Amino acid sequence: MLLDVQGILGGTFDPPHDVHLSMALAALEQLDLDAVRLMPAGDPWQKQDRGVSDASHRLAMVKLLADGEDKLLVDSTEIARQGPSYTVETLEQLDDRFVLILGADAALRIPSWHRAEDLADLVDLAVVPRPGVAKSAVEAAFNGTIRWLEMTPVDASSTLIRKLVRSGVDYAELVPETVATYIESHGLYRPRENRREESLSSSPMAKQSQTATQDAVDAARTAAEAIHSKSGEDLVLLDLSDLLVVTDIFVLATGTSRRNVLTLADEAVDALRELDRRPIRKEGTDHGQWVLLDYGDVIIHVFDRETREYYDLERLWAGAPRIEFAPSPSRAEASEVS
Repeated sequence: MLLDVQGILGGTFDPPHDVHLSMALAALEQLDLDAVRLMPAGDPWQKQDRGVSDASHRLAMVKLLADGEDKLLVDSTEIARQGPSYTVETLEQLDDRFVLILGADAALRIPSWHRAEDLADLVDLAVVPRPGVAKSAVEAAFNGTIRWLEMTPVDASSTLIRKLVRSGVDYAELVPETVATYIESHGLYRPRENRREESLSSSPMAKQSQTATQDAVDAARTAAEAIHSKSGEDLVLLDLSDLLVVTDIFVLATGTSRRNVLTLADEAVDALRELDRRPIRKEGTDHGQWVLLDYGDVIIHVFDRETREYYDLERLWAGAPRIEFAPSPSRAEASEVS
């Protein structure tokens, strides 16, 4: 039992979700903590490769997550501090000893953290197991005290929720109702009205058109061709311009493995760069189950097979017209023909 000790659950919280809440409550109960501080990162330096929602939104959602839980304290320390958010510097500012609450996947990355070698002198860890992450690997990554929490695994993450919002898939079971309402009312993880103007090759255009622009169709076909060239499977191009405000076109593709999923996504990015297009946001590039590339008027989804079958976006958007796409023969196919 830990007396007069608080926990810290940090993170980007973009958005906060039910697993964050479960982790905090599990630590409170199992370690008999006085309180858990929910501490959103101000400038998460390890996530600078993707856009992060404004800190004011993330802080507001964390407050909604903690509402009604007296022992959950919302702490804006890292948001208030200028510059990148480094856990070790936050801990050095605090007077008391804390327990840092992490998922096993995050704990495994501790060696990549700023001044990771100093953490064991400042904090103990409370770690939630994750499928596929060995306890021995986590213990090798951190040379201090680790307490393992018991928690039923739940398949939810902020990355997944952002992808579901962009895909028009229901995510309400993954976040508190108040957080879902906040996301919808503030249009988070969805495009602003001029979102397509942010895609560098797209000229300004209104959403009044009921069919995808030729520029978007050409970009989608270019990406699909690049994906096909690297053995991408089951390519489908859906015209969602009359059904969805998020985008005009979905490009759906399946990789033969998680490594192949990442390769296909990279190939699409390279091909669209030739059209002077850059993705507004990339999601899922750290695991290869489902990579989402958001170009505003075109959103590219590259899945592994199990994830594609699970979310089944073709069924969800069965009413969307399909855009014709006839890929050029791959080298292997061309050699067979000759």
